[in-house]
Amino acid sequence: MEASRKGELTPMTLLIGIGKAQLVFLATGILLLLLFCRIAYSLDNPESITGPLSLVALCLSALAGGIGAVRFTGDGILSGFCSGVLTMVLVRCLAALPVPSSGMDLPHTILFCLMIPVCSVCGAVLGKKRKKQNRHKYR
Repeated sequence: MEASRKGELTPMTLLIGIGKAQLVFLATGILLLLLFCRIAYSLDNPESITGPLSLVALCLSALAGGIGAVRFTGDGILSGFCSGVLTMVLVRCLAALPVPSSGMDLPHTILFCLMIPVCSVCGAVLGKKRKKQNRHKYR
C-alpha cells in the first residue's frame, strides 16, 4: 500500500481537524458568552438583549470553528461544512438537556440549525490560505 503524501486529505486527518475545530468553537463560544454576559448585565434590562447577543456569539463561534477547521485540515469548503454540521449536532444535543429554556418555536430552531453550517463554511472560505498573486509592477 502506498504511503499517503504530505498534505493529502484523508478521512482521519479530516476528523482530527474537525475535532480540533470543535475545541476552537467551544473556546470562542465560552469567551464570547462571558463577554456578552458582562455587556448585558451592565444594561438596565439585560433580558431584552440576551437573545440577540447569544445569537451573535453562536454565529461568531461557528465562524471561528470554520476558520479552525480549514487551518487544521487544509481543505476549504468540505472541512467547514463538516465542522458546521458537527457543531449543529453538538448544539442540538446540548439544547436537549433538561434545563429551563426560552421555549423557542420550530421555525427559529430550523433557522438556527441552518445558520450554523453556513457560518462555518463562510469561516472556512475566509480562513483558507490563498496563493500569493504575482503583482506586476507597472514600469
